Amino acid sequence: MQAEVWKTDKEWFKAWFNHPAYHVLYGHRSESEAEQFVQKLGALEVLKGRGEVLEAGCGSGRHARALHALGWKVTAFDLSPESISAAKAQSSPDIHFQVQDLRTLKHQENWEGRFHLVTNLFTSLGYFEEPEDQRAVLDGLRHCLHDDGFVVIDYLNLSLVKKHLVPFERTTKEGTTFEIHRRIHEGWIEKSIAFEWMGESQHHVERVLAWGMPEFVQALEVAGLQCIQSWGDYHLNSWSARSPRCIMLAQPKQP
Repeated sequence: MQAEVWKTDKEWFKAWFNHPAYHVLYGHRSESEAEQFVQKLGALEVLKGRGEVLEAGCGSGRHARALHALGWKVTAFDLSPESISAAKAQSSPDIHFQVQDLRTLKHQENWEGRFHLVTNLFTSLGYFEEPEDQRAVLDGLRHCLHDDGFVVIDYLNLSLVKKHLVPFERTTKEGTTFEIHRRIHEGWIEKSIAFEWMGESQHHVERVLAWGMPEFVQALEVAGLQCIQSWGDYHLNSWSARSPRCIMLAQPKQP
């Protein structure tokens, strides 16, 4: 395969997540799925006491809206101004949305130790090429978390991705045809997406870390967080190598 298919920029997510075609390609994301997942989380004994929640990487706000409906005081952010604009248009004014980079969380003095729950859902981390950036994200989640709080991270399940990877597909959404190549290469899961937009050829490459459960548990430990439970889907069934997702519940490590 030609090298150009996989050519990308270190900060690929800044342009791609803010492109209208991104929202066309991924516009199928379900509000009801988010509501049911959040309700399952809210039923957990450790999360029954409502407080302040930070939705880190909120996209267009479907989980933030579900958390707010459940009684949480919600602050939510995303890197994409386009996503935040959509979130504000669809959500209660009581939800505080803003544009922010995950890597800057540990510099937010007014958020230090503030939140009883911090969520990062639907594979909204693992994009950054530099190890110190990846570390800054998890450090930042811990920085914002109350000492008695919890973090929920929802990531793809690497073992399932490896087993069912589709190397190429062509799909049409809202009149736009996307040609998508996929591979696992040098520790990354990569997706190359080519399409025509407004009469011009477009090409974007998504990259996320090929991390499985052991890598996540270790990275959380380094950031001062301890994984206490894991699930494999949005119904909170136990995790296995065949699960569609890798969902982790973590809390600050005890001294």
